[in-house]
Amino acid sequence: MEPVKRSHQYLSAFVAFAFGCLLAWLTSREPTVREVLPATGRLEGSAVEALELELGKAVPGGLLPLVEAVGKDSDAGARRSGAILLEQAYRSSADELVRAAVLVSLERLGGPSSCSALASIFRLGNEDASQAATRLSRIDGQDCAAQLKTIIEKEERRGELARSALRALGRTRSRAAAEFCGELCAADYESAVRREAAEALGRIAEKSSVATLLELLGAQDERLRRAAITALGLIRSEESARGLRSHGGKPGLGPVEARLVEEALGRLEGREPARLK
Repeated sequence: MEPVKRSHQYLSAFVAFAFGCLLAWLTSREPTVREVLPATGRLEGSAVEALELELGKAVPGGLLPLVEAVGKDSDAGARRSGAILLEQAYRSSADELVRAAVLVSLERLGGPSSCSALASIFRLGNEDASQAATRLSRIDGQDCAAQLKTIIEKEERRGELARSALRALGRTRSRAAAEFCGELCAADYESAVRREAAEALGRIAEKSSVATLLELLGAQDERLRRAAITALGLIRSEESARGLRSHGGKPGLGPVEARLVEEALGRLEGREPARLK
């Protein structure tokens, strides 16, 4: 019996030793990268939710990476909620880097909600107002046309924000916006707005706008005439070409205006790129 008892003791001791070694190895090993860092895809996929949770805290922190991640989210469903949260992040943070990242992300997201958020930030009238207007002017997309028109109306069709919204409206190339832009070319609006409206008509390139642009060739404001000339060169029609040739033949035409007429005719005749860079 004595040898059997001793064998059991040896076996128990061996098992205890092996278990102890295993436990020591498990507790001392370095965690893998996958356990420490979340996958990039998972971070971006949950960025909107993560930003919402962070903003719900009494003192939000670590906003910068979340704001940047939201701007990279291409999911259409996240655009609206993302834009709302980005504006909230802007208002809740005094960090210049966070605020700058919000403006960049809103431009990247695009869509009507981003237009509205950028307009709202512009109206705060702080040092970021000009940058917000610039970001708004770069927004592209057919779905923005109605929101951009609303912004222009709310600004009483004047001022920097209205001009930025007009630039963006022209980029949408929405035919539905052509009539509205034509109205803004009227003499009772400030010259800067009229110029932006004329340029927008050129980008939209609706033939029904040619008559409005031809009228602007007789304006007193030289910069407005230049905008009309350039716009006419982007609308392929015989009426555009005839109007430009007639204007180019006027006595006393300045060298810059004459060159613009030649370039515009070149586009219509295929000698120049059809679109502006």
